[in-house]
Amino acid sequence: MLMVSSGFSFHNLSVYTAALAEERAFSVADISGAIALLFVATGIAGLGIARHIATNEARWTILAGAAIGGGALSLIGFATEIWQVWLLYALFGIGNAGVSLIPATTLVTRWFPGSDRSVALSVASTGLSAGGVALTPASAFALHQLGVEGAMPWFGAVFFLAIAPIALTVRDWPAGRRIAARTAADTDAARAALRSRFFIGAAIAYVLALGSQVGVITHIFNHVDKLAGQVVASSSASTLALCSILGRLLGGVLVKHVPIRAFTLGNMLGQCVGAAVLALAQTPTTILLGTVCFGFTVGNLLMLQPLLMAEAFGVRLYPRIYSVANLATTAGVAGGPLLLGVLHDLHSYVPAFLTASAASVLGFVALVAAGAVPSPLPEPEGRQMTNRAQH
Repeated sequence: MLMVSSGFSFHNLSVYTAALAEERAFSVADISGAIALLFVATGIAGLGIARHIATNEARWTILAGAAIGGGALSLIGFATEIWQVWLLYALFGIGNAGVSLIPATTLVTRWFPGSDRSVALSVASTGLSAGGVALTPASAFALHQLGVEGAMPWFGAVFFLAIAPIALTVRDWPAGRRIAARTAADTDAARAALRSRFFIGAAIAYVLALGSQVGVITHIFNHVDKLAGQVVASSSASTLALCSILGRLLGGVLVKHVPIRAFTLGNMLGQCVGAAVLALAQTPTTILLGTVCFGFTVGNLLMLQPLLMAEAFGVRLYPRIYSVANLATTAGVAGGPLLLGVLHDLHSYVPAFLTASAASVLGFVALVAAGAVPSPLPEPEGRQMTNRAQH
């Protein structure tokens, strides 16, 4: 599910940008604005999705997200005005929110307690990077051969047909471990958590770090295409995704032995170095080096945010806390691609990618200022699920 979700959204955005800019003559800045709106819509929709899956079965949310996201993706190829692209990107963002990180990480945190959670989440979230390996090169080829009008309906169909059957297999809790419905005390605890120094500092850090990350991922295909051609650009996108998978799997094991905050800080510095190398790269070799360095941090930073929230605030409060953290990072996730697109149009990708590198450093500083990871409130005793819930 995460492979399809991230492949057709996160990793393919730079491919869509290049195709729409070429075939529809939209500016990179205009398309970057549509991408920003996509992430804003995803973040806002995530709040409602988190509240819904806290007390209802996640499968129906996932199924609805697959339908909305697949339909919007199919229609992007027929958009002839930029406002149509913006509208469809927003709808795609809403649909994609129902099939991506909030439902997926909520399910994993419920099923895997303690130190097993990092490994489980690292394995489950390899789909985030597998989408780039499996789908981005194929998508670039399809767009090159069929154009946006011919290829996008196929993308939308695959999005829905791949995710819908998976939705029907989802089970929200292990038998006997369902936690009772949210209480007024939970609401008070969540409000206190959202006002805590750690949450605010970590949220600011991830606004900057993910703004840098998504900005680079959105524009890397177009950047490398201009430097070295489509073949190298496709290889760079695949290498980024593959290194993200390897980095995430390795990180899921390492974080069992390394303090999670320290590991997160190290990855932010690695992302800074990777973005700087990509900014200054002139040859396929240096492009590859920058991509590898950046790629090993991409998967870990995405995985570490839900782990930080679960470790700091516990499973019971997780959907609400993570959905607000996810919405907060929308400022960076939406603003990063837009800022890099504007800097490209004003000058080139060199200052754009150097700005992304600087944002990672500022994210490092913000997480240092957030202080140590707090200990969560003790989880209440789980109660046996009803027969209906078990079924």
